[in-house]
Amino acid sequence: MKVIIPENISEITLYQYQQYEKLIGRQDLTDKEMIYRMVKIFTGLPFNQITEMQYKDLEEIVSLIKIALETECKFETTFKINGVEFGFIPNFDDIKAKEYFDLSEYNDKSEELNKLMAILYRPIKSKDVWGNYEIVDYQGTNEWAEVMKQTPLNIVNGALGFFLNLSKELQDYIQKYSKREAPQKEQQHESIIKNGDGLQLSGN
Repeated sequence: MKVIIPENISEITLYQYQQYEKLIGRQDLTDKEMIYRMVKIFTGLPFNQITEMQYKDLEEIVSLIKIALETECKFETTFKINGVEFGFIPNFDDIKAKEYFDLSEYNDKSEELNKLMAILYRPIKSKDVWGNYEIVDYQGTNEWAEVMKQTPLNIVNGALGFFLNLSKELQDYIQKYSKREAPQKEQQHESIIKNGDGLQLSGN
């Protein structure tokens, strides 16, 4: 029996990873059942074939899968699925409000990762000889969320690492800006109270 095992994280799809995350979150399975289901997710073999395997072979498959899942990934700005080339958002300075709020909603929850990827990566509509590109406007995640389940996991992990670092930098900047602005606002507030600026007092 020939078994195709993902030996590299690029051979694992986002959908397989999402199924795996659901599996390891279950508390109702024995170790044996967990292993059977894990092998089924990543090889596509039916249970009746998995249960007939020698234990040492099963153990090796699980080991190879875990190694593949732990592979470090670099950030890739573009990739293809079924002939369609997708590009990462080229400039976050130009991000629209609806993109920002949807990114905040989906964040890095594993069950929502395909939706997150459908925001971060969109079909490239034009590209120049230097590799600069434009992506289609964001119209929500409905059109591409299912397609993104086929994304190789190395693309997902690389993008998440870049995106989360970017989010942290933005959050740190906002916090520093807020701390810097707070004393100025407090001084303005005290000045207004002291001088009565902007206050309209009425009395009998």
